Amino acid sequence: MGLIWWILPALAGVIGLMLTFAGLGRLMKLRLAAGGARFLFGVGFLGAAGVGTFAGLNLQTYMRLTHERPVAQVSFNAVSGEENAYSVEVKLAEGGNFRCDDGVGGKADCIVSGDEFSMGARVITFKPMANMLGYDSVYRLEYLEGRVNRRYGTGAVSEATSNGVALSENPGLDVYALAKEQGTRFGMKGTQFGSAFYVPMADGLSYDIMITQDALVPKPANQATERRLNSKG
Repeated sequence: MGLIWWILPALAGVIGLMLTFAGLGRLMKLRLAAGGARFLFGVGFLGAAGVGTFAGLNLQTYMRLTHERPVAQVSFNAVSGEENAYSVEVKLAEGGNFRCDDGVGGKADCIVSGDEFSMGARVITFKPMANMLGYDSVYRLEYLEGRVNRRYGTGAVSEATSNGVALSENPGLDVYALAKEQGTRFGMKGTQFGSAFYVPMADGLSYDIMITQDALVPKPANQATERRLNSKG
C-alpha cells in the first residue's frame, strides 16, 4: 500500500514534465492556445506530484516509525514433578526452533525456572529519516532466562539468581561495536543499546515477541496469556 504513495506521484511528475515541455514547445511556435493549455496542465500535474510526494513522506513517517516485525514465539509448559520449572518452546520468526543441548549429544526444548521470564537483544537502530526510506532496526537475540519476581529487597540485593540460555554467539566481527563507533556516518543513531523485558511465566502461557524500530515488545499469543496479563493490572 505504501508503494502506491510513491508510484502515483512519480507518474504525475512524468506526465507533468511531458505536458510542460510540450506546452513550452508550442508556445515557442506561437501556438498560444494549445501551448498554454498543455503548459497549465503540466504545471498542475507537477503540483499534484509535489503534494503527493509530501503526503507520501508524511504517511511513511507514521507507517515506518511504528513498524513492528515478529522475532519469535515463546511458549511454556510445566515440567512434571518440578516446582516452577518450565519447558520453553522458542519458534524463531526466520524459521526453525531454538533448542538446547540435552546432555547426550541431542537437542531438546530448554528448561528454565521461576515465575517470570526475560528476553534480551542487542539492537542497532537507524535515524527516523532512514526508517522512512525503509531501513529497519536490526537485532541479535542475546538470552532467554527464568527469574524470580521477588528476588530483590528494598535495602539490598537479597537473592539475584537467574537461570537461562544464550540465544546467539558472536561469530567474530563485532558488528554492534562497529555500529556504535561508526554508525552515525551511515544514518544509524549515535547510541546502540540492549533491549530487554520480563513478563509472567506459567504453564500454558505463550508470547509473540515483536521488535519495533527501537525495542523488543512481548504480546500475548493466546487467551490464557491475555487473561494473565490483564489480571496483573
